[in-house]
Amino acid sequence: MAEPFKEVFNRASIDGMARALARAYPAFDGAGFFREAVAGLAAMELKERSFHIARCLRRFLPENYEDALQVMVVTLAEPTPVHDEPERRTENSGLAGLITMPFTDYVLLYGLEQFELSMAAMKELTSRFSAEFAIRPFIERYERETLALLNEWAEDECAYVRRLVSEGTRPRLPWAPQLKGFMEAPEKCLPLLEKLKDDETEYVRRSVANHLNDISKDHADIAAQVCGKWLAHPTKQRERLVRHALRSNVKAAHLPSLAVLGYEGEHVRVVHGELETARLEFGSALLFSAVVENLSEKAVPFMLDFVVYHRKANGKLAPKVFKWKRGNLNAGQKLSVSGQHRIRSITTRRYYEGEHHLAVLLNGVETPIGSFELVGVEELVG
Repeated sequence: MAEPFKEVFNRASIDGMARALARAYPAFDGAGFFREAVAGLAAMELKERSFHIARCLRRFLPENYEDALQVMVVTLAEPTPVHDEPERRTENSGLAGLITMPFTDYVLLYGLEQFELSMAAMKELTSRFSAEFAIRPFIERYERETLALLNEWAEDECAYVRRLVSEGTRPRLPWAPQLKGFMEAPEKCLPLLEKLKDDETEYVRRSVANHLNDISKDHADIAAQVCGKWLAHPTKQRERLVRHALRSNVKAAHLPSLAVLGYEGEHVRVVHGELETARLEFGSALLFSAVVENLSEKAVPFMLDFVVYHRKANGKLAPKVFKWKRGNLNAGQKLSVSGQHRIRSITTRRYYEGEHHLAVLLNGVETPIGSFELVGVEELVG
């Protein structure tokens, strides 16, 4: 069994941190820091451990905030290139990776009143462990100043810094507090994404796509409009970025987003749909088929999904979209597609007996296929 992620902060790694800090700052009480940092560690989870170590750093590093930052920066290893950057020789005898998370948490906990020092520290730290979480309180307090600085960082030579511009401003960054201001006004960050959309590294471009996907959850039309503008002069990299950015919109059958990707609903239709299973035993496969047709005189792309409307505890039906088939239809072509979907016990859904519905989505346009009765649930999961 793999070791829990939190174990990156253990006695050995904390001892290594203490030794590195003592080399950078001879007055550092490494033994005292070690004793306090490992105390109670076993009962803590990953982020709790990092904050605990950051608080210990506060007690043992210089009281002056700028001096403390300087000690931490001296301990850092040289940044390594991101996976799609050219290889370069680096000297990596210092600290890097998750073990430096307490350094970024130190900035988060104690640096909010010192904007310039803290932003400079995060720029240095983010190339060892991303400062995407630590920067968010600064965005909320100093929005105008932070955006102005990030606009400069979007042209930085370091890919880690450029990625922080996009990742740190994501409105719905996972495992982080939401940035409500950017959720309400996503246009504030669009100039940053515009600068980064053709970044030389996939590492940065993927962050731009994830930022746009965050925007799409609150402003689906804005995300589609931005992606449509970017595809006016497409490259393979932009096409990949846009597909990833619009994934939530596509799953939600957002028609403008599907149109951006070339999936026009007016050119194709479902000619026939058939549900072969009227009564389904829980654990068995639902069988169905559909015939789709291209009504135009040219080849067109199609995306065919199916939707199961599951019965909930209150008797209402809730849709769940599943991917089915994607491709191209020649002019006037009809295509028959068969599918199956096994309904069985999973950890993320509770099933209920009774009538369920099935529909298909062709380029975002829904066509009902039929209904089926789900039975045998209580015997297997009750």
